[in-house]
Order: sequence, then C-alpha cells, then structure tokens
Amino acid sequence: MIPALGAHVRAFTFLAAAPFSALGLFASPALAQERTPWFDSDIELSADIALAPGATDAARSGPYGEIRLDYTAERIQENMTRIGFAAGLVLRRDSGRAGLAQAVGDCPPGLADCFDAGGLAPAGAFTGFAAAAGIDSDDPTIALETAFMYWRGGLVEVRAGYGPGAAALESEALPGAFWLMRADAGRVDPSGRNLASTANTLSGHAPKLLVRSVRLAGFRAAASFAPDGDVCGASFCRPESQPGVLAAASVRDIAEFGLSFDHRFAASGVRWTAGIGLSQGRSAGPDSAFFDDPWAVSARLTRTEGPWSAGVSTLLSNDGVSGARYSAHAASLAYESGDWLFSVEMAQARSGLVHAYSQTLLAGASRYYDSGLVLGLGVAHTRSGQAETSGPARMTRVREGARLFIEAGLRF
Repeated sequence: MIPALGAHVRAFTFLAAAPFSALGLFASPALAQERTPWFDSDIELSADIALAPGATDAARSGPYGEIRLDYTAERIQENMTRIGFAAGLVLRRDSGRAGLAQAVGDCPPGLADCFDAGGLAPAGAFTGFAAAAGIDSDDPTIALETAFMYWRGGLVEVRAGYGPGAAALESEALPGAFWLMRADAGRVDPSGRNLASTANTLSGHAPKLLVRSVRLAGFRAAASFAPDGDVCGASFCRPESQPGVLAAASVRDIAEFGLSFDHRFAASGVRWTAGIGLSQGRSAGPDSAFFDDPWAVSARLTRTEGPWSAGVSTLLSNDGVSGARYSAHAASLAYESGDWLFSVEMAQARSGLVHAYSQTLLAGASRYYDSGLVLGLGVAHTRSGQAETSGPARMTRVREGARLFIEAGLRF
C-alpha cells in the first residue's frame, strides 16, 4: 500500500480540515468578531520498533514497527455540548499477516476433515485464517483507521465514521509492559505462530454509527452498526476470495453491543474494570452460500491494587463457518515501580477451521523516560500446532521456540 501513501495523506488532510468548516457553522457572528478559537486541536505522534532475532515461521523477517499519527479537534458549545473530530493514521510493518488474518498450515479442501467451500479453502469471517497459501499483507501497511465526527451532550455520545465498534470500544487491553509485543492481540508477531486475540473486532474499523452512554455508577454501554465490514487496514483485514484457491464471505450489517464497568472502591483502594462485547454480522457475496452469519462474544476482567494489576480475557466466535469455532483466552500480571513496568502474559487460541492452536508466554519490563522514550526488554515463547498432509491423512505439525526481544518507542 506504500504507493498509495500520498492518497492516504491527502485523505487525512481533507478529513482533518473538514470539521473546521463544520465547526464554523456553529459560531455566532459575535464570537467571530471576538476572534475566539473555533476549536481546540491536538496532534500526537508515536513510533515503536521491535527487534526479535531468531528462527521464525513468519512470512517476513524483522525489524517490525509502527508509526501512529493521531489528530483531534473539539469545540465546546454555549449549551456545554461538545462537537469534534478524531483521526488516526497507522503505518505498520508486521510479519506478513493482514491484521490477524494469515495462512495457517495446509489442509486441502475435501481431504480428511479439512473444510471445503465448493472445492476451495474457506477463510474465517472473523479471524481471516485459511489453511491455504495466499493470505498476506503489504509490507509495510498504511491505513487511515480512525476518522469520525462526534457529538457529546447530556448522557450520550454519538459517533459517525471510521473507528472501532462498540464491542471493542468497551473492552480495555489487559495490563502489559509493551505496545507491539503482546501475548494477546499483539500488533506484531515475530514468531509467525501466535493465533491468539481476544479483541472483538468483527467490524474492524469500518465506517459505522455508534452511540455510547456516559459512565453511571461505574457502568457504560455502547451500541454500533456498520453496513459494510469489508474495510482493510493495518490492524484488521478480511481476506477476499481468490479464484481457484480461497472462498471468502463479505460481512454486512454488523451490529455490536458493549458494556463496561470501571470503579475504584474507596474503602479498599481496589479498582475493578470489566467489559463484555457481542457482535453479529451477515454473510454476503458470491461465496456466502458456504458460510454462516458470523458472531463473536468476548469478556474481560482486570483488578488493580497499588502497583499490581492482573487481568483475564476470553473470546468465542463461530468464524462464519458451520462447525468451525475459534476460541482465545488470555491472562496477564503487571507490576509498576516508578518509571518501570514489569509484566508476565500468557495467551492461547484454537481454531477449528484450520485445525490449529497456539500457546504464548511473554515476560519482560519497560521503562519510560521524561523525554518520551520507552525502552523494553523481554522474552517470548510460542508453541503452535498446524495442519499438514501425509497422503490421505491430516497430521498436526508442532513447532515452538523462544526469543529475546527489544522494543523501543517514542511518544510526542
């Protein structure tokens, strides 16, 4: 997608300028004469890199990294409601995955218990996994993943545009010391073996309408609807059909619901956060006869007391194919001491669609410096089992390995 970099930058510039005109519509002549600002804006830039040498099953070797540019503009109206705009541009170099989507093992359609979609290998409507070659991403990938207008007033917030759905929005990531390297839903995967993600991302960052409440008694709810979920970016990308190789369903009419809880109890000082997410879509397109309507259910819980944080999360999905369940589970423990953050994470996943599993253990520490620099060192071990053929039978090939990694980041 790098040849399209100019187009993405132009789109970012246009979308960033669009709210200025819109916000100006709400300014009275008196305000214009007083030359008061139409909006308050903020720009954040971050850059992260991960070095993780060692044997790998990944389609591409390192280094891996991400650059993120975030922009927000907001105006407080005379009636105290807020209108604004948010945009985020992401440039990422991963290990050859297209979001989570990737080729996993080799299980030819019709052989043994391998799934068959009209003689083609089916791609998971949630995970994007397929037991066939041909799924990879551009290297690196650039995408405008967030671009939405919002209105906040009273008890609700309304968003319209590109961004996360309600199920993902109301589920915070588990505590951890790293940004790129994670056991669960890692932004990069140097091993090429980790299949775990408990993030409920059925709609990805596709354009949607979202309504979210304010937090009351610790609870907050959100609901969203995305007419078309087939939008490809750095963090999420649903594979397309490939003649003679891959069958894939388009996912339409994605409805999501998220409910979260966040409260620190004064008596004990303990903070509890929790979230549940539900998402449901409709399979469409030429290959839809081979697919079910995809759905996903997720939940997570985190407890924080003093410098210690611990969390667990889980996700279950039908992956849009009858009899092909995907499940993922994760847990983490973190300890903060001054500018240091230490963590231990584990995650496991199993896909019935591609007859594969993975188990990942990750531990390490990172330090934040006042200059905005973040440095971390860790070790990750991943064990995976993937399908391969031996004559007319399906076998499971088990691979595992550990690696040291260094992660560095800058925050502006």
